[in-house]
Formats: sequence, C-alpha cells, structure tokens
Amino acid sequence: MDQLTVLVLNLIFILFSTFVFQYIIIKKIPSLYKKYSKLFVITLGGFQILFCMSFTVVGSPDFIFDLRLIPVVLGGLYGGPVVSTMLFIIVVVARIPFGGNGIWINFFNMLTISVLTAYLSNKFRSFPLTRKLLTVVTVALFYTILIFLMKATVFEELSNFAFMLLYALTLTGGIYIVTYYIEIMLQNRLLHNAVIKSDKIEVVSQLAASVSHEVRNPLTVTRGFLQMLKDPTIDEKKRLYYLNTAIDELDRAETIIKDYLNFAKPQSKMASSIFVKEEIEKALELIIPYANHFSVNVKKDLMAGMKISGEAAKFHQCILNIIKNGIEAMPNGGDLVISCREMANSHVSITIEDTGCGMSPQQLAKIGEPYFSTKAEKGTGLGMMVVNNIIQEMGGTMDVKSKLNEGTKFKITLPLYSTEKRET
Repeated sequence: MDQLTVLVLNLIFILFSTFVFQYIIIKKIPSLYKKYSKLFVITLGGFQILFCMSFTVVGSPDFIFDLRLIPVVLGGLYGGPVVSTMLFIIVVVARIPFGGNGIWINFFNMLTISVLTAYLSNKFRSFPLTRKLLTVVTVALFYTILIFLMKATVFEELSNFAFMLLYALTLTGGIYIVTYYIEIMLQNRLLHNAVIKSDKIEVVSQLAASVSHEVRNPLTVTRGFLQMLKDPTIDEKKRLYYLNTAIDELDRAETIIKDYLNFAKPQSKMASSIFVKEEIEKALELIIPYANHFSVNVKKDLMAGMKISGEAAKFHQCILNIIKNGIEAMPNGGDLVISCREMANSHVSITIEDTGCGMSPQQLAKIGEPYFSTKAEKGTGLGMMVVNNIIQEMGGTMDVKSKLNEGTKFKITLPLYSTEKRET
C-alpha cells in the first residue's frame, strides 16, 4: 500500500472504533462505563495503537510512521494521567519488536507527549470546542516537528519533504476530525440527558398542582373530624371512629406525597430487573389525582409476574408521559385503559388507550419528532421524544394508532428479563 493509503486506513479504523465505542459502550451500558471509564478508554486506545502500528509507513530501516499519536493524545486528554501513562507503556512496548534506532526517538517523543497530555487533561475538559481543537492540532504539529527534527539531527537521516508534509497534514487533520467527532457525541449525550431532565421537571410541575389538590381532601376530612372531637358529649365509640378516620386520611395524604417525592427526587441510574405490573401501578398511583382533575376514569388490566430490564425511574416517566398525554386529550372526561400482557416471543406488550380527541394522519406521522406537539403553545414537543428514547434504550419498540375524535392507542413492546414461567 502507498503512504497515503496506509495513513488513511489508520484514520478510518480510529474513527470506526471510536464510533463503535460510543454507540455500544457509552450509549448501551452507561452505568458500566461510568464505573470503569478509564479501563474502557485504555482498552480502546490500546487497540487503536496496535492497529496503527500493524499498518505503517516505513520511512527508513530504523523508522516507521503511523497515526498512533491520535489515541495516545486523545486518551490522555480525555482520560487523565492514569490513562496517559498506560497508553505510553503500550506504545513503547509495541514499538520494541520493530527494532532500529527509532525505538529511542519513539520513547522520548511519546514520553514528552504523555507528560504534556497528562498535565493538560484536567484543563482540557473545561476548554470550549475551538480551544480543544486548537490544542490537539498544536500537539500534533509539535510531535511532527519533533520527530523529524530528531531524526535529522540525532541520526542524520533526512526525510522527503513531500512525505513530511503528507504526514503532518494527515496527522493534524485526523486528530482534528476525531476530536470534533468525540465532542459532537459528548454534546449529544448532554443534550439527551438535559431533555429528559427538563421534560421530567415539566411533568413534576404539572402533577404538583393535582397532587396538592388531592392532599387537601384528606386534610379537610381530618380537620373536620378533629373539630368534632372537641364536643365533650360524644360517646367513646364515636370518638374512636373519628380518631381512626382522621389517622387513615392522614396516612392517605402521606402516601400521595411520598409517591410524588419518589418520582421527583433524583434516582439511581443503575439498570435492574423490574416487575411490569408493580411499576405501572406505582405510576398510576401518582397520576390518579391528575386524572380525577380531568374527570378521566382510569382502568387497568395488568398481568402479574412479568419482569423487564431497565431503570424504574425512566420506566415510570415513560408510562406517566403517555398517560398524561391521554388524560389531557380528554378535557371533558373519558376512559383511559392500560393493560399489559406477555407475548409469545418472550416480550411484554403494554397498551395505553384513551377515548380522547385523537390525531390526524399528518400529526401521527410526526409524533416523537423534537418540538412537535398537538397542544399548541402549551406543549414543548419533547415528551414523546423522551418516551421514544427511553423505549429504545430498553430495547423495545412503540406503535401508535389514532383517529380524530376517536382516541389514541399506544402499544409498547419490551423484551422480558426472564423467560421463566410466570403466574397470571
């Protein structure tokens, strides 16, 4: 292969492996990545280094050229001193079998770069995008000048100017592209998390009003019975009844508040096995006051014993968003039915159906798109996008059917956590 082909092959592998890493490791198993992030970055950087050094440009009998600098620099800048040190060891050890005087230049140059990236790593992560790109390009140019200068002065081996220019352009352009790609992925992840958080805040704020209204009912009842207890003429049996009723109403108010706070407070992001029926019922307990406010009758038909894998808080949010939309589609009251059943293909089917205003085919085609809402100025258009993202993260699919003035039916299909036989 010619020189340009080898260097481009190096760059393509680095980009491809970075994409796979972002999609499989960071997106699919974020909790595991968060726990072992440095180990994952070292493993990725190590594979990229070994691949680059397997396809090299031979500059002379003692010197080889490739794009190994890119994983070394980016691994150190994003991973920190520990990652930088481990990648330095990998690249030095991997260079030894090639032999030649270039071993010592590789050792010195990589040591210089590793120390520099370890020093810059803490500051680098707080840099704006433009400064990050300028930093990595500067490091790549510095490395290029250093390696060719040492080759010429220490070992008196001059390199072809055309190759020097090709290597410098490929290395700086490559590290620029990879850094820009990583930053785009990081920004998309931050935006995704921000959208989920903002949508949850919106749901919480709207539920707060209905919850506060629902809490007033048991408090009003309790106050009434306590006032009646002031009457010294009531007999002991009635007194005991009034006290028990007041306590029961206070317990009901406490349950409503507790359910609301459990949804509103930050949740653990660790995925686990969750029981579908129980988690749906928890979500329903929270949404019932909101449904009562709209005179909506919520009916449920839930099969017991089915487990899925995911985060309970996100599953709650997904169910709450759909139910809340269904309730708001029935401002004059109606019926909302939620059911779940085990399917023959080791999946669970969750359906949520309302008798509301429905959607036109044009509206239905846009559901889940960012900032599209059927609620005009009252909707953000983010709720269904969040629902779609959560279902996809859990490995499921969602199908929506709707007709104007006839209602809407959501069908969510999720893989079961276990295929063991369940009770119904």
